[in-house]
This record gives sequence, structure tokens and C-alpha cells, in this order.
Amino acid sequence: MTELEKMELAECYINRYFEIADGVEVSKENKEYLKIYIRDVSEAEREYDFNGKRNKTMIYVLIGALIFALILFAAFHTGFLWIIPLLGFVAVIIFGFRQTNKYYIQKLSEVREHQKEVNEGITEQIELLAGRIKQLEKQRDDYLAALRKKIDFMELDMDYMNNIGQIKEFMVNGEAETCEEAVELFESNLLMQQMTGIMTASVHDKTMDIEKNKKRFGDPTKDFGKKPAKKGLFGKK
Repeated sequence: MTELEKMELAECYINRYFEIADGVEVSKENKEYLKIYIRDVSEAEREYDFNGKRNKTMIYVLIGALIFALILFAAFHTGFLWIIPLLGFVAVIIFGFRQTNKYYIQKLSEVREHQKEVNEGITEQIELLAGRIKQLEKQRDDYLAALRKKIDFMELDMDYMNNIGQIKEFMVNGEAETCEEAVELFESNLLMQQMTGIMTASVHDKTMDIEKNKKRFGDPTKDFGKKPAKKGLFGKK
């Protein structure tokens, strides 16, 4: 095996290490992404806004009751018959309130149950993912330990591993004849960069982009709470 082939093989090994390491990082990102779907049930209740929805519906009930009362008043407005429109108005209000209250109480109960189901399902997914992460981390660490035995011409820290392509270029360009010489040239360049302050650390944006992660990992709640269509407020679908 030539020195260049030896370097290319080392590059192949190191690239495989980064594939495993990337798998660990992606799984960790997925785990953090899943956590945003776990919420307290009371938070889901506040978001549903039971009183707001019920009160808004009652406005329409009042309007309907008033129209109904006016129609009755047009037909029964003489003598004591005026009480009929009044009774009709009250009856519609009472019936509408009961139906509205019943409907939104049922919906609120569904919101609670759905959030509980989401919390349980997501927690289970996170636990499975945590186990997967441990396996990947062990695989990564074991692979690196084996790699240290295979590659003996340089230190296997991130400065060297991240720049294995640059180290190989010293041999491809003829600046170095052996792997050791290529590593020495890289170390010299690295030292010069550190001394002149040119070397900069990479900056990673840790802000979670929920929509981006949803495209990467999918919506973990899409299958929770799927039920047949239910009847609407007054018995219609």
C-alpha cells in the first residue's frame, strides 16, 4: 500500500466516523424537537378558550332567538298573546345555551384527552429515541477507539479529523511524500493560523426552527386522536 493509499483509507475511515457522529446529532435534534409537543393539559385548555367560543356562539343564539321572537310577535301581538313571543325567546335562549354548553364541554374534554394522548405518545417516542442515541453514541465511541489503532500517523482529534482532506492534499500536490510529512505540514499551517489569529471557530445557530424540523422529522402528532367524524353543535355533521 502506497502512502497516498494509506492516507485515502484513513480519510474513508474518518468520513465514516463523521457519518455515525452526524447520526447522533440528528437524533438529539429530533429528541429536542419532539419535546415541544409535550404540554401541560391546562395550557391546551387555555388555548382552546372554552368561554370565548361559547360566548361567541351565544351571540348567534341571541340573534336567532330575537328573530324568532319577532316572527311570533307579528302573529301573536294582541291581548295576552304577547307572552307567546316572550316565551319563545326565552325557550330558544335556554335551549341554545344548553346545547352550546354541552357541545363545547364535549370539545374541551376531547382537547384534554388529545393532549394527554399526545404527551404519552411523544414521551414514548422520546424514550425510544434516547435508547437509540445511547446505541449510536456507543457505536461512535467504539468506532473511534478502533480508529485510533488503525491510524497511527496523526492524532485523532477534531482539528486533524475535520481537515483530513487538506492533509491529503499535501500529498496529492507533492508537498509531502509520507503521511507523517503531510501531518507535519498541516501542524505548521495550523500553528501559523493560531499565532496570527486567522483561525476562527465555527458558530452554530442553536435556535430551533420548528417548521424546518417538521419537514425533517415529520409531525409526530398527526396520528394522535384520529376519530370518526362527529355530529356538530345541533346534531348535524
